[in-house]
Amino acid sequence: MAGLKRFLVWLVISILVVAGGLYGGLFLVRQMDLFALERVKIEGLQRIPESELRELLPAKIRGQNLFRLDLREIKERLESHPWVASVQVSRDLPRTVVIRVKEEDPVAVVVLSGKLYFLNPDGRPFAEAPKEALFDYPVVSVEAEELLQKEADFLRLMAWVRDKDLYLPCYESFSQVYLGRERILLYTKEGLRIQFEPKPLAALKADYRKLDRIMTYLYRNGLYRKAAAIRLDYPEGRALLAYREGKAR
Repeated sequence: MAGLKRFLVWLVISILVVAGGLYGGLFLVRQMDLFALERVKIEGLQRIPESELRELLPAKIRGQNLFRLDLREIKERLESHPWVASVQVSRDLPRTVVIRVKEEDPVAVVVLSGKLYFLNPDGRPFAEAPKEALFDYPVVSVEAEELLQKEADFLRLMAWVRDKDLYLPCYESFSQVYLGRERILLYTKEGLRIQFEPKPLAALKADYRKLDRIMTYLYRNGLYRKAAAIRLDYPEGRALLAYREGKAR
């Protein structure tokens, strides 16, 4: 039924444009009460209160003709919200505007200039974070601030581990991450230190699968709490496993 209604609306528009010529027909369409906005539909929200985005919409938007609305302005207004990554705005004739929101995806927190920020998988700090976030997200520190973007593949790896939820150590056990020029360090909440070599995402995923096999070995043999460090930056697919008692494999 909705499809038929949409077809009839576009048929009316086509007839008006053809009958009145391109510019005259469009002028008529832009004046018709048939296309007065009645509803703004916002989709994709999980973290952002819808009321916050509605406050960013242009004033007196309701009742305006859909073809006179500046969709680019609506998009830019909503994308000014720190938790909005991107927005798509479209007309759903005859009387609705649909807004599809992609929210930011916090994968960690980072301290910059004395303030705590949420960090997305692209290495971009996007919103200030409350102190409570320190208990919910890994804390990232960097040798130099530009490494947040340069080594963002490790942040994408963290998001991959979280979303897959298949590999050990799991994302929930991440405590701290250090991004350096020559090495990347991951610390778990249990105190295990894991060293990576900076690599592209595909190679990091391969290293993490190898780490998963090492972690599985440790758990199966009751050795996890004895492990102190794992180094994955050795050549030829080798790794170093160091125990708290001092022995290594």
